This record gives sequence, C-alpha cells and structure tokens, in this order.
Amino acid sequence: MRKLLVLAAFALAACGAGGTQTQGLHVENGWASPTPGGVDVSAGYVTIVNDGDAADRLVSASSARATSVDLHDMSMDGAVMRMRMVSAVDIPAHGHIALAPGGTHLMFNGVSTPFVEGERIPVQLTFEHAGAVSVELPVSRTAPEHQH
Repeated sequence: MRKLLVLAAFALAACGAGGTQTQGLHVENGWASPTPGGVDVSAGYVTIVNDGDAADRLVSASSARATSVDLHDMSMDGAVMRMRMVSAVDIPAHGHIALAPGGTHLMFNGVSTPFVEGERIPVQLTFEHAGAVSVELPVSRTAPEHQH
C-alpha cells in the first residue's frame, strides 16, 4: 500500500512538469486542440512510452471538462475520412505509442466550456496494469515541441 501511495504522489507531482511517469510508463508531449465557438468536441494527443518489461494497455480516459473522452482512430479510405471508436490502445514493453493527428487520438465529447489556447485540460488516463494516471494537456493549435 505504501508503494502505491508513493507512486501516486510521484505521478501527481510530475503532472505539471510536462510529463507523467508511473510503473514504467511516461506520458509526454500532450496537447489538446482548441474548440471554436459552437463546437463541443476536441481532440487530445499524447505520447505514451513504456520503459517496463511488460506490455500495458490504455483502456479509457476521462476529463472534468468533457461529458466523455473516447479513444478514436482516424484513417483515410480514398478521399473519405473514417473515424471509429477503439476499446483500447496497446503499449508494447520497451516501446511507445503516439496518439497523434491523423491516427489514434483522444476525443473529448460534450465540451461545455470551450478549450482556449494556453489553458491546460485535466485528463485521467486509465491503463490495464498501471492504473489511473493524471495529466494536463495544454491547449494549442499545433503540437508543442517535445517535452522531456
């Protein structure tokens, strides 16, 4: 139990530093897109690095700033953009996954107060093995430079 509390305290302390680490996972380079007036959806992006010896899986996400946060995958079928919800995102041992524009990403639904450039959006990512990890995604029109 003490180890879990220490890991939780470390994860909370790291949130404001541009990245979060817990149980071999590092969440880096996060950002969310601004929402123009009248739009109640936004996308979020992060890089998840797994330095551990075991694979993990991102199984859900949530935010106090949205009714729901889904895991989505975007692909092109000829000239048609296709978006579909996915149930999980695998992060291989000693590997990484980038949730990025044009691919897999976080989809914020039911955004009641617009995401404004420069603010930070709180997000909780839940992993199959590492559990809940809290991060803050800065709102930006473009991906921020790599944050290490």
